[in-house]
Amino acid sequence: LNVFNTSCVLADPKTSSDANYFRVEGIIGHEYFHNWTGNRVTCRDWFQLTLKEGLTVFRDQQFSGQINNCAAVTRISNVLTVRGMQFK
Repeated sequence: LNVFNTSCVLADPKTSSDANYFRVEGIIGHEYFHNWTGNRVTCRDWFQLTLKEGLTVFRDQQFSGQINNCAAVTRISNVLTVRGMQFK
C-alpha cells in the first residue's frame, strides 16, 4: 500500500519549486527501489524492517545523488581524497 500526499506526486510547473521536484523524485525513487528490497515481503521483526528501509533509502540517495550531482553523495569521495593525500 503506497499512500502519497498529492503534492509529492503531482507537481505543477507553474507553482512548484525545484525543491518540490527533488522531493517528488526522491519519493518515487524510494518506492521504485522497494521492488528490489522486499516490498512484498512481511518483515518478521523491527530489524528486518530497518534493514529493508535502510537499503532502500541508501539506493534512493545514490540514485538521486548521481542524477543531481548532489554534494551529500560526493562528500564521501572528497573525504577519501583528503585522507589519501594526508596519509601518504
